[in-house]
Amino acid sequence: MRHLRVSEVRHDDDPLHRVRGAGYDFPMASIAAPIHRLSVEDVHRMVEAGVLEENERVELVEGVLVDMVPISAEHDGALAWLNRHFARVDAEEWEVRIQSMLLIAGGFLLPDLSLVARMPRSTLPATAHLVIEVAQTSHARDREKASDYAAAGVTEYWIVDLPGRTVHVHRHLLAGAYQEHTTFADGTSIGPLLADAPSVDVSALLG
Repeated sequence: MRHLRVSEVRHDDDPLHRVRGAGYDFPMASIAAPIHRLSVEDVHRMVEAGVLEENERVELVEGVLVDMVPISAEHDGALAWLNRHFARVDAEEWEVRIQSMLLIAGGFLLPDLSLVARMPRSTLPATAHLVIEVAQTSHARDREKASDYAAAGVTEYWIVDLPGRTVHVHRHLLAGAYQEHTTFADGTSIGPLLADAPSVDVSALLG
């Protein structure tokens, strides 16, 4: 499904630009089009009405729907490995979510994997102990998400860089921002801050 996008339209330096065609030639003032920002409830209603598919890969950022990058086979394989790795732990305090909605200010994100506190099925998480994004071509967008996850109080945020064969770990929240960024490469191991969460062998994750 295609979504309307808001684009910046540049005009001549003259404050008025001209519209021509079909016999018309008249000046027209530049007008900034207002943006109708959506709420999470709006998106749910769009799904109920069939405007969006239930499994549509979109995120709501500052009230604007943003398409997500299509998943590659390598991305899917790394995510399946992470799911098996964390789901093998029968923890009472937390659970694994895969591409599940995480509420943030102004919308929601769909992190590839999150470890969240156990909660009623009717409740959506608004924070997480750990969020992991797998990046094949989405590096720039995933780096931008660090500020969103930090603002949501996510304890630590990992970006799995498949082409670069590294994992970028953001930790130590202070004043709504991560204060530490560490890069782990092949041959290293990452121990999550969450108690009982198993350490991750980077080489095994990257395959």
